[in-house]
Amino acid sequence: MEKTHIRIEKQENRNVKGGKWRIFINKSYCKGCELCVSFCPRKVLIMSEDYNERGTHYPIPKYIEKCIGCRMCELLCPDFAIYVAPVEKEV
Repeated sequence: MEKTHIRIEKQENRNVKGGKWRIFINKSYCKGCELCVSFCPRKVLIMSEDYNERGTHYPIPKYIEKCIGCRMCELLCPDFAIYVAPVEKEV
């Protein structure tokens, strides 16, 4: 019987020192729970003063240069409103 192997990608680039990260926020999905803001270890996000379609404030990455790519905001968002990705190097 063959064993099925699940390949788990190494996430070597998640916490690269000096790495650059981009935070995508789908403000229409956000319900304003502020979990992303509260649990960010580097305090990258703040709540916007503007409102989305739901009538709630949504997060914005005010201090993006402090982001270490831990993806804590992405993992804790109950509405899948945040996605974190490394910035592609220019060729």
